[in-house]
Amino acid sequence: MNITKKILISFFILFNFFIMLRVHMPLENKVVSKVYEPIDSYLSFFSIYQSWTMFAPDPSRLNLFITAEVEFEDGSKDSYDFPRAKDLGMFENVAYGERYDKLMTSSLYRDDHDFLWKDTAKFVLRKLKAKNFHKIPMKVHLVKHWYLTPRLEKKFLPHLSNNQTYESFKFYTYEVL
Repeated sequence: MNITKKILISFFILFNFFIMLRVHMPLENKVVSKVYEPIDSYLSFFSIYQSWTMFAPDPSRLNLFITAEVEFEDGSKDSYDFPRAKDLGMFENVAYGERYDKLMTSSLYRDDHDFLWKDTAKFVLRKLKAKNFHKIPMKVHLVKHWYLTPRLEKKFLPHLSNNQTYESFKFYTYEVL
């Protein structure tokens, strides 16, 4: 084996070792964030980062999804539901379902990620264009729907129970014209 292959293999192993170390380090630490900035960019680009909210001693109780409402010039409306992993088949879920869920629950709804909102509204317009090609869109509203699961000590919810009442909030409006 030539020296170039050995160096590339060694780099690959070392890089993956640093990735494994990164997921065990605190996200809030500024020093760690600065040192691991290239690795964080890599993980973010391929959407393979994992937060510890699912496994923490106090896991997230937030059940959140986002929809979009489009208003047209003639007064009609249409809506777009982003794919949710629970509603997809196995192939679709692996291919893009979990990524949509991660985008919704980790990024899109947060105020400090408002730079994503305009592009998301444009994405919705592209998705609905074929169905509404003859209509002129005026506004796109991004709406978050959430349900905060009660603590187990307060109320027990059986698995797959659907007695949740979601709260809704229009958090962004994109004016097309």
